Amino acid sequence: MNRRHILACSQRPGRALRAAAALALLAPALGAAPSFAQRGDWLDPHVTQTTIVDTICVPGYADRVSPSFDVQMRQKQRLLKQRGIDDAFASEYALDHRIPVLLGGLASAPANLDLRPWEGRSGQRRKERLAVFLKRCVCTGDITLAVAQAAIAGDWSNRYPNLSSLTCAGS
Repeated sequence: MNRRHILACSQRPGRALRAAAALALLAPALGAAPSFAQRGDWLDPHVTQTTIVDTICVPGYADRVSPSFDVQMRQKQRLLKQRGIDDAFASEYALDHRIPVLLGGLASAPANLDLRPWEGRSGQRRKERLAVFLKRCVCTGDITLAVAQAAIAGDWSNRYPNLSSLTCAGS
């Protein structure tokens, strides 16, 4: 998605209506999660609402700012050891970013890192799907970055039990 497309999306007629509908869809997240999303040690200070066209909305952004695979595996091993999880079960867990890099989370900050099972209702596969959906909504101008960050922080799996029915417009 390029800057021209993003600017055109922000000038479309009916944008306010779509934004209001998206806000209504994401409203449950706003009541419980803003304190999580506002943690400075989870967020990349270079990613703001004014910089999204040059950061998260640029294809390949997350790959560019994320540490190497080896570094990520060392971070995961450290967390597995801290939690007393045997190496034999390591493949069942993903290295999770509490605020995903796709939504302005700090890629290598220890405070933003956690372990999450791959499978299940609150598993990493579902969280990644929600993160991609929210990034698309941010980059099309349907919701703000702060709303997306608040939506994925905290208890996102119970707030969004059916990911297949979500739309940026909230319909």
